Amino acid sequence: MDNEKKMGLTDYYSTFKRTQERKEKKTMKKCCFVIAYFGKLNNYFQLFLKTCAFNHEFTWFVFTDDMTPYQYPDNVIRYEMKFEQLRELVQKKFDFHIELNSPYKLCDFKPAYGYIFEEYLKEFEYWGHCDTDTIMGDLSKFLTDQLLSEFDKLFCLGHMTIYKNTHENNRVFMRPYSGEYLYRKVFSNPKICWFDEEWKDDDNVNQIFIHEGKRVFQKDLSANFNIWTNSFQRKVYVGNGASDGHGYCDEPLISNSLYYWKNGACKRKYILNGKLKTDEFLYIHLQSRRMYFDKSILKLNQFKILPNRFLKLEGDPDNYEDFIKIKKKCICFHEFQLKYKRYIRNWKRRVRKIRSLIIRR
Repeated sequence: MDNEKKMGLTDYYSTFKRTQERKEKKTMKKCCFVIAYFGKLNNYFQLFLKTCAFNHEFTWFVFTDDMTPYQYPDNVIRYEMKFEQLRELVQKKFDFHIELNSPYKLCDFKPAYGYIFEEYLKEFEYWGHCDTDTIMGDLSKFLTDQLLSEFDKLFCLGHMTIYKNTHENNRVFMRPYSGEYLYRKVFSNPKICWFDEEWKDDDNVNQIFIHEGKRVFQKDLSANFNIWTNSFQRKVYVGNGASDGHGYCDEPLISNSLYYWKNGACKRKYILNGKLKTDEFLYIHLQSRRMYFDKSILKLNQFKILPNRFLKLEGDPDNYEDFIKIKKKCICFHEFQLKYKRYIRNWKRRVRKIRSLIIRR
């Protein structure tokens, strides 16, 4: 009888604990994206905010020194902060000297945001980081409660990654990998190491999570464009063994495709074998592209995205005849601009090298 009572008491406390955990989970918010950006935000940042506003289940914290009076929606909170203040905040979290001399170096610190901004993220079940040169799609359609609950980390790319917000999970980046503590090596190096994503080599946070036996969702749900083409060509993360050796491959170029945003969703339409096809993406990443747009687009519930501009969408075609009438191309000098920028950068590097040699003599 006593044993039965003990068993019953144990079952009661187990049930009580599970009930409490469910209640706590219900009171917590879903996911918060942390953005630390210093300097002038890109010219279509207000458009980015517009697409965030449609994702009511998600929150964004923007730490920035750009005080431009943007219209921030309720789910995007701006924290005014100088870069020097952020550097002090980060340094206090580590017992060794960190190298954080420019905002660009923050890319390497992104996997540690759950640890660095721990006090800000207490209310959320998940946290993440994303870039501002993106157009958000319907996040809830892809990032369901079921999908999120199955993984400790989602995605392997720097322009969006999501982590389960627990004390233990937020410190996985500190675990040893290949016989060394990568985070110490990366955070004390002034150069960019691409620690936040699967790109250059295996010395990144994604490999640490896999090595630790953590559950990682690696499927690419984004429309991330090849940086070196004028037209839009989707570059897809497919894991190790990809064509370029770094986990990416180029999707076959779909000519005359139409990328657009409509009522919170990022879509693509194109003709294949004489039939009109439609794809939907978690978000669109416009890395390094100079984009132009008329502010009147901010009042519209749909717009199209061309290789260098946002324009009013004439309509959402549902047949071949209407689709071919829509303008989907424009004159674009994106590739030339990138090559020119690289040329100037290399020229300046040579000048600095020659100058240093002259000074030494």
